[in-house]
Amino acid sequence: MRTIGKYIVQGRIGRGGMSSVYKARAPITARTVAIKILQPRDDIFIELVGEEGLRKIFLEEARLMGEISHDHVAKILDCDENDGSPFIVLEYFAHSIGSLIGETYLLEEPSRVISLNKAYRYIRQALHGLERLHFAGIIHRDIKPYNLMITNDDRIKIIDFGLSRVRGEEKTAIPGLQVGSPYYAAPEQEKEPKNADERADLFSVGIMAYRLVTGRLVSHKQHISPPSSFNPDLDSEWDDFLLKSISRDTRQRFQSALEMRQHLDELYTGWVRRSKKDCTYMAQDPVKTQPIPRSLRSRPVFILHKQLQKEFDLDSLMRPKNYSSHRFEIRDNNLLACLDTGQLWQRQGAGFPLTWNKAHEYIDYLNSRQWQGYTHWRLPTTEELGSLLRPPTSMRDFCFASYFSQDIHWLWSSDTCTRQKAWVVDIQESYFQELDKDGMAAVCGVVSK
Repeated sequence: MRTIGKYIVQGRIGRGGMSSVYKARAPITARTVAIKILQPRDDIFIELVGEEGLRKIFLEEARLMGEISHDHVAKILDCDENDGSPFIVLEYFAHSIGSLIGETYLLEEPSRVISLNKAYRYIRQALHGLERLHFAGIIHRDIKPYNLMITNDDRIKIIDFGLSRVRGEEKTAIPGLQVGSPYYAAPEQEKEPKNADERADLFSVGIMAYRLVTGRLVSHKQHISPPSSFNPDLDSEWDDFLLKSISRDTRQRFQSALEMRQHLDELYTGWVRRSKKDCTYMAQDPVKTQPIPRSLRSRPVFILHKQLQKEFDLDSLMRPKNYSSHRFEIRDNNLLACLDTGQLWQRQGAGFPLTWNKAHEYIDYLNSRQWQGYTHWRLPTTEELGSLLRPPTSMRDFCFASYFSQDIHWLWSSDTCTRQKAWVVDIQESYFQELDKDGMAAVCGVVSK
């Protein structure tokens, strides 16, 4: 059994040029953590700055993270050495903005479009975290989807300070190393990373925001179309905000994270008011006007990615090409009824996210208590969860009652895809995703009457 220090390694999460990140378990508490250890991929970094230089760069990241305490900045839990290599122990997160939008190494490929409600929430929190960093004189210089983690209670946490600069000091410089990620790095950061200021981080947030609401990754080297040309939920005010945030000219951008966040709040408040005003009375969601009664698989199965994609007719980003036409009725705060299948669903569920194994324990608890008079509650299958999905549009968000508690984002299914992963459905953004069983998701039981 491999260990890093006292922590038991359970697998590698990712690898960069200078370090690797592992999922591990603490020996006494059994808490799942992430461990980032100095582990250069090749000798080029050692040749450029030397082993001691790499060590200083790595420990500087730990120092920067250790100094900041904020709701939207990841915390360091521990820092130690393993066989002479320093490592940092961090909170473990199973979700990120990158996984939410389905970004891959082929950055130019389209990504999932996220509802404006969700995009606003995440962008705002990222800006709030940057306010704290910039107040401390820290320029992150690598804001991108996979460096913005999503906590179990749906909050953003900024990670990876390996390229950060503090109050003009360049302690982490490696000669010839590009500072920042392609597309997300501001033009002035690409040219003169030592002189990039807070506005470079705001540019990165703007590029990410554009991608969240359009599914497209744009380049400052090319003409950028108004985002409303790709998303009908956007209007000219959203265009103005997003295009200002990614202006090539730093003087034309927002000048601080606080200013950008305040403008975003004003924009969103006005958009919500207009969206609610546009709602018209409808007896039911127009996506489900043609009910088609059918039975749904209730038995758990092992199903691979491609099998699920083919069986449920999902696109390359695991979103339904067509949505179910089942009719649902909200009975009360606790129960949702499917009028076509006769199933009853929990609307509130456990009340907080759980691991996959704990989700099964919660279902056993429901049955032992005969909750709502039933003793055969179970985790839903992916097929059953898929029947709940609706297109993530502003009409859905404002004009129709939510099936589940607003706090519920990802929902566990009973179906697995590997020994270590099970399927979840993002009930808010309407897509299927593989999730580490040690990750957290909401639990809502279903019962067939």
